[in-house]
Amino acid sequence: MNIRTVITTIILSVIILIPTARGQNNKVSNAIQAYAAGEYQKAYELSGDALANLDELSGDYVAAAYYYLAKSRIQVLRLAMQSGNQEKLSGMQNALVESYFDYKEALKTADNKLQTDIIADLSGLYNPILQTGLSALNTANDPGQANNVREAALKAARGYLAAAKDISPTYLACDLLGQVHLALGDSLGAQQLFAESIAAYKNKTPVEADFLMAYVFFRKAMIERYGQQNNRLALATLMDGQNLLNNEFGKHTANGTLSAQDRQAYDNGMTDLIGFELDIYLNDPALKDDAIVRFQEVLVLFPEDYDIHVAYANLLEDIDLLLAIDAYETAISIDDSKELAFFNLGAVYNNLGSEYYLQGLNEDDDAVADSLYNEANGYFRSAYTYMEQAYHMNPFAIQTVRALVQLANSLGLDEQSEFYKTKEMDLRGF
Repeated sequence: MNIRTVITTIILSVIILIPTARGQNNKVSNAIQAYAAGEYQKAYELSGDALANLDELSGDYVAAAYYYLAKSRIQVLRLAMQSGNQEKLSGMQNALVESYFDYKEALKTADNKLQTDIIADLSGLYNPILQTGLSALNTANDPGQANNVREAALKAARGYLAAAKDISPTYLACDLLGQVHLALGDSLGAQQLFAESIAAYKNKTPVEADFLMAYVFFRKAMIERYGQQNNRLALATLMDGQNLLNNEFGKHTANGTLSAQDRQAYDNGMTDLIGFELDIYLNDPALKDDAIVRFQEVLVLFPEDYDIHVAYANLLEDIDLLLAIDAYETAISIDDSKELAFFNLGAVYNNLGSEYYLQGLNEDDDAVADSLYNEANGYFRSAYTYMEQAYHMNPFAIQTVRALVQLANSLGLDEQSEFYKTKEMDLRGF
């Protein structure tokens, strides 16, 4: 092939390509005109046709095609929803997130003016995308749904909520996406998202307090305690949550903007945060000294809380049994309709009785030994009394029945021993 032939071929190619490019660009221009005229379906189709041959679009037409594809799709969806066109809606289930991705593509090559318009449109997509993601997450968390439905919903929630967070990383978007990651087993990703949620709330505190933020701290602390085995970090998170709730509560109380519903949400959130905190203290021997101080602080705040008094008494059992008895008796004085304090108090008296009885066995002086045995019997009688009260509240608790068999034997109460042995056999089914 000589040089003249090569030049001729190139010229012919250019002549062929120019009309093709113009044709694709014209589709974008026609889509823009159709959108302006309210012909959204036509604009949607023309934009899609133009992007079907993306390489043939030139200059700003690429960004414009993506932009009007996204805008027209949303309008088509809106009209289908208004008219109740189920056939149309069935094919547009992912329209919101598809438009989000098209807007993102448009941003890559858009000029400054178009970028401003795209960002404004994306902002308008935030709420519907967030709500769609939340709906999918609720479906994923619904045990009444089939497993495959829940799995698909969880994947959908991840897509929508990731898009919502990308549009605007609000505390709510970060929290919901964190819940999705937690459900998918990505605890580290979830922890980071919960941390971002907390930071977003603090950096831009909403006009109306959201006391459900308590559970963002709660979920983050769960990962730190159970996933990372870091109790001190979890405690710091829980305290941070309590401080935030208290600040919000104080601010809105002073402003007169705290509703009854807000007050209930605050109370529930604080109760759950403190309960989790005390549970950590109660179950970590390394924190025992700190635990005593913290329980005492909390009891000042909640002097009539039965559960906290019972937990505090349980903590004191390893420190001073007599103090533990006082704490259990306080709990019973607050609510004598619950069996736990009666059972635990009976167990404490039984332990004291066993301790004195063993001391008596090891004592060479008969008089001293007899005195110790008498002390032991007194404690066993108290234990029996409290265990019986626990039994009357819940006669189906086998651990209470077994304790009563043991105590009746220790006290020589043969008839009662046989009675509770029969009860134990009934409960065990033979």
